Amino acid sequence: MTALLLALGLAVVLAASLAVLEVLIRRAEVGAALVLGVTVFKAALVESAPTINLPGGVAVQLHDIVFALLLAAGLARLLRVSRLATLDRWLLVLGALLLLALGRGVATFGLQPAVAEFRLYSPFISTAVYFASFPPSRVRYDRIGRIWLAATVPMLLLILLRWVQNLGGVNLGVPAEQFGGDTAFRVVNGPYGFFVATSVMLTVPFWQRHGTRARKLTGVGALLLLFVVLLNRRTVWVALLAGAAVVVLRDRRRLGHRTLLLLVAAGIVTVGAFLAFPGAGSESATNPLSTGTLDWRIQGWSKLVQDWSRDPVEWIIGQPFGSGFHRVVQGTQENSDAHNFYLTTMLRTGVVGSVALLVVTAGLLRRLWRVPVPGPGGREAGWGGGGLLAPSVFPALLVTQLIWYLTWIPGNEQGIVTGLALALAAPVRAPWLVRRPRRVAYTGASGRVPARGGVR
Repeated sequence: MTALLLALGLAVVLAASLAVLEVLIRRAEVGAALVLGVTVFKAALVESAPTINLPGGVAVQLHDIVFALLLAAGLARLLRVSRLATLDRWLLVLGALLLLALGRGVATFGLQPAVAEFRLYSPFISTAVYFASFPPSRVRYDRIGRIWLAATVPMLLLILLRWVQNLGGVNLGVPAEQFGGDTAFRVVNGPYGFFVATSVMLTVPFWQRHGTRARKLTGVGALLLLFVVLLNRRTVWVALLAGAAVVVLRDRRRLGHRTLLLLVAAGIVTVGAFLAFPGAGSESATNPLSTGTLDWRIQGWSKLVQDWSRDPVEWIIGQPFGSGFHRVVQGTQENSDAHNFYLTTMLRTGVVGSVALLVVTAGLLRRLWRVPVPGPGGREAGWGGGGLLAPSVFPALLVTQLIWYLTWIPGNEQGIVTGLALALAAPVRAPWLVRRPRRVAYTGASGRVPARGGVR
């Protein structure tokens, strides 16, 4: 009887997975809602999320199932593509090296340690492959942007509840974040703070536009900015400032004044909050000029690179997942991840994987930097106007990612940005990319002159 019930349960799960997979293949908005939903879900439940224990000691959670379905849907869609773009191929190279490291890790260390470390990459690679498989669409990208902002609402409510618990001494029964509780204001882990900062970046292009929607998004952006600065994550601050600087640099005439006012106002509120609650955190966590954390990380990075470089094979394909990140930093034994996405990629996929990651990230920024800023009314070449996640916002989002990766790994949702950017950069003839001037030999008799460029 037990075996029959187990078989029936597996059949129901399989049928439900196939049904969800079919929807994911057709609707990217559903995939975005699942990714952003499980991000908030994981932030709220922390370590108390329900799990399914499999043979080999592997504990499967909801987000593991979601990312596995996204990867399957993305690969199924890519099989229909007759020719992949160059950056898509580099992403698949990185994915293949990660799977190789996973297989080597399972064979060497067992299933549980290898899969546990592979979770550092499964959200990023699966979501990037999935969203890169969909052609760019103003309507689709705008819907995903709306879903992103909607998912930020429960995240802000979670942050508020934890602030009330810490600052007001009221026990609301909300689980405390294990890696975000070193001060009263740091109530969520770093990647969730960066999740809110990305939401701010979605609103920045609207800060100087006119119209009802622009005014609403400006107000939303100001509120989100206040939360970001109070969360007191310095890497998030630097990344957000860099992203805002990119937007202002690319559209100086319209965005400079209001952007500066909002940033200054957020800074004043932050200083006031820390003065009002002087005991809200430790000196190293609240002092923006403290370099203790950075020094600790640099020492750990040096030790990891030293151990990795001893084996010539690891230079090429990296260490298998499950090898751990053992190092002694300031007299203390550590085994947490390297807190650097570039370094972690080099450790697990070797030089080849590092090159693939750099080609994807830097290549996307280089291609999408040529996207022109919106014209009057917020309209963009070949795109239309008024939409969230328009092509012109991606250079700023990619710059924030490049900075974030210096001290953290991507959050569960950051593969969405990479995948959508890959889709924008992939088409051979994309009307939102400005073609660089081509040199044409002057022939005199035919009267040909060098081309001035145009729109590709």
